[in-house]
Amino acid sequence: MRYFVIVALIVGGVIFLRQQTTQKAEAPKKTAQVAAQPTLTPRPASEHDWAKAAIDRTNEVRQQVKRERASNEVP
Repeated sequence: MRYFVIVALIVGGVIFLRQQTTQKAEAPKKTAQVAAQPTLTPRPASEHDWAKAAIDRTNEVRQQVKRERASNEVP
């Protein structure tokens, strides 16, 4: 029984340390991705406002296509 508790504590410690190191490794990646995002949208989309963000993006693309088509038709 003692050996089981000792092994369980060691395994638990290894799992905990592995999770901590992966979280520290992911943190710089997230900041780099966030820094690249502002050029795509004027404001960050909220997770609770995803439908409006999708509609806004659709409208932006429609306007862009409309402008491109208008510029292509001018001789």
